[in-house]
Amino acid sequence: MKILSGLGKIKWYALITLLFAVGLYYVYETEDTTATVAFYVTDKVERGEVTSGIQTTGDIIVAQKLDIDIYKQLSRIDVVNIKNGIHVKAGDKLISFDKKDGHVDTQSAQVLVAEAELALEQESLNAIYPNTAIRNKENQIIGYEKTITDAQQDIKNAYRDFLNEDLVVEPHSDRKEKLVARVEPILFGRYVGEERGQYVIDVYSSKAKSGYSYRLSGLEFMTESIIFGKAMSLGNHGLKMIFPNDTEGGDKWVVHVPNTTIATYEETKQSYEQVVTGLEKTITDAKVNIANSKQELMDLKLTDSDSYRKLRVEKATTELAVARQRLNQSYDVVQERDIIAPFSGTVEGMENVVVGATPTGGSSDSINLGTLISDEFLTIFTLSATDVAKVEIGQKVKVTVTSFVEQPVFWARITQISSLPESSGVAQYAVQALLDYDRQTAKTILREGMLADIEVVEEEKTDALRVGVAAITYGQGIPKVTVVDRLNEQQTRQANRMGIVRTEGTPLNTYEVEVTLGIIGQYYVEVVNGLEAGQIIVTSASSEVADEADGESVVQQRGFGPGNRQNPRNR
Repeated sequence: MKILSGLGKIKWYALITLLFAVGLYYVYETEDTTATVAFYVTDKVERGEVTSGIQTTGDIIVAQKLDIDIYKQLSRIDVVNIKNGIHVKAGDKLISFDKKDGHVDTQSAQVLVAEAELALEQESLNAIYPNTAIRNKENQIIGYEKTITDAQQDIKNAYRDFLNEDLVVEPHSDRKEKLVARVEPILFGRYVGEERGQYVIDVYSSKAKSGYSYRLSGLEFMTESIIFGKAMSLGNHGLKMIFPNDTEGGDKWVVHVPNTTIATYEETKQSYEQVVTGLEKTITDAKVNIANSKQELMDLKLTDSDSYRKLRVEKATTELAVARQRLNQSYDVVQERDIIAPFSGTVEGMENVVVGATPTGGSSDSINLGTLISDEFLTIFTLSATDVAKVEIGQKVKVTVTSFVEQPVFWARITQISSLPESSGVAQYAVQALLDYDRQTAKTILREGMLADIEVVEEEKTDALRVGVAAITYGQGIPKVTVVDRLNEQQTRQANRMGIVRTEGTPLNTYEVEVTLGIIGQYYVEVVNGLEAGQIIVTSASSEVADEADGESVVQQRGFGPGNRQNPRNR
């Protein structure tokens, strides 16, 4: 019994010792495994768009909605090209009703229009050409008038030919003996003046490159330097001349217009006068013929009733208008049998549309073709009286759709600004903007009723150095950004994968930088000075004492992680 009693005491002391050892081990392990864990939400300094402006909230609505229910349609349904959810383009045929009777009426109306057009054409010709005698007499008058015009021009041409006949440069009488053996200047061109007379050319020594100049007098006056081998103007009426290389100062030449010094001058003059006499007689005769023809034309028209012919033209015009109106009505009947999409969109809410069905025509018997919802979307929002005065039609609007988790951003342009407030209380004015959105290519499908954050853009830069708004802190009114000094390999992977860097024990290496800000937007801030593109910055940080043995982490406890990261870049 003593032995057993001793053994019992030993076991009790051993149990106490064991419990004490376990306690020490627990305390030791707890102290070793407990550490400060910090989490840093990081972002990268980048270039991109920064906007700022008037901020509000709004709703997304479709730009157009059209109820396409049909009433009182007596023809049977012939074609159905749509069903719920199908997309159609503007101009597409949605539903077609039987139109055989309409085609018959249209063809009949086309025949009537063709007949009326032929009748009007014939009556119009009759009005223009009342009879052959009148038409011939009018043509005779036109011919006589042309004869007069042509004869007058021929007289002018004959006079020009007379003035230009055998024009030459001759030695002036004052220098005839000196120049008789010399080569005279070459004359060419055509005299287009009206006056008769002579050109006198005096050559004198000058500082010109050739050493000589000439003075022109008589019909025209001018002074010009001589350039050998080049055509020199003889006044401004078309004549030119080239001086020979042996030209000297004191040379004096003359050109007679017309050339009265040649032996054949009198013959030329008589020939010219005969031509003119004949042309003047032609003009006189034509004028007499015109006067006679006009009198004959008046006599012919007295026996022909223009008013009667005009009346027949007016009647034919009216009959054609009636025929065309009937044809247009037939076209309208046929077109009304087709339901055409006025804009692109999606059909929804269609019920009981069956090929072969024929409505009875009662006002309560309708076929519901559903609603055509356009591809275009609007955002509608309200602005105060102060803000609405700052906006205008066409101004850009940044639309962030908050109904989605990822909150996609769209651009819009203001298309409508209300002139009246929406209520009698605090004045709020409705504004409407059309989104730059293509439903057929968009990854995000918009629907009416979605909510959006609105920013009417007042300032904008497309290539600004920017950081998220959350990255800016202030110390004594000075904006600052926390920059990451360096990351190890594991931290770099964390930053790239989740945008969060986890440290345990040792905090992240960072430093603060004072920055100069530009545009301050809703999500981004422009950094004018202090940062460079590509730098890693801290937008927020959190620390917690955690026990790894518990299997819990601060990420889980505080909602950190890829799915909950509020990164402005996503906006």
